[in-house]
Amino acid sequence: MKVIEVGKILAAFSESSDGDLGFYNMTDDKADATWNELSVVKQFALSQPTYAKQVHQDGIIQIYADSQAFLAGEADGLITDCTDRPLGVFSADCLPLLIFNNSAISAVHAGWRSTCLNIAQRAIDGISREYGVEAGSLKAYIGPCINQCCLEMGEEVYQQFIAADAAYARFFVKKEKWHLDLRGLNRFQLTKAGLDDRNIVDVDVCTYCNHDDFFSFRRQRKRNGSMFSFVVRRK
Repeated sequence: MKVIEVGKILAAFSESSDGDLGFYNMTDDKADATWNELSVVKQFALSQPTYAKQVHQDGIIQIYADSQAFLAGEADGLITDCTDRPLGVFSADCLPLLIFNNSAISAVHAGWRSTCLNIAQRAIDGISREYGVEAGSLKAYIGPCINQCCLEMGEEVYQQFIAADAAYARFFVKKEKWHLDLRGLNRFQLTKAGLDDRNIVDVDVCTYCNHDDFFSFRRQRKRNGSMFSFVVRRK
């Protein structure tokens, strides 16, 4: 697991060596036990995580102090200003995006559909609106995902992106099929939303290419495990 500490913020991206962290497929008791077995949880005495049922759209859920742990509803992004409340997203090729400053945090599941809907902008707008946070004060970590080398898309998907914003064309290259630069496009959307490019860190690893380190839905052609990426604002 790649663990990142930035002041009071702790962020992490799991790998296949951490096991299947698809908590959404577990009972609460099983999810709790699996979570508490992780070395990062033991090291930092982390509380139970909160996540959503991911539906590949652009919905954002706001998490409060009295919100339940584990499953919080249907969405592809979560925001909170609570401390000691880990927010997480699942991936096995889609892009996990962790956004934060010292006042608020967000975890975003940015697959291609959510990216086409500009979910990064939606998360930043939510943080700004609910917590009075300036976008320029935020940092973002772009996690492991399927890279442009392996992310093939049909003509209909390319047209869908171009219809959403003509500027998205620059993030496609044409080979036998269109190939999308998912991480590059999300970085573009983050900067358009007001983040300073110097405050965006890209953990540039392809989940499809790296057989030994990551689950990959496209490579395995089925669900065979999920990574879990999370961020928490500590007291």
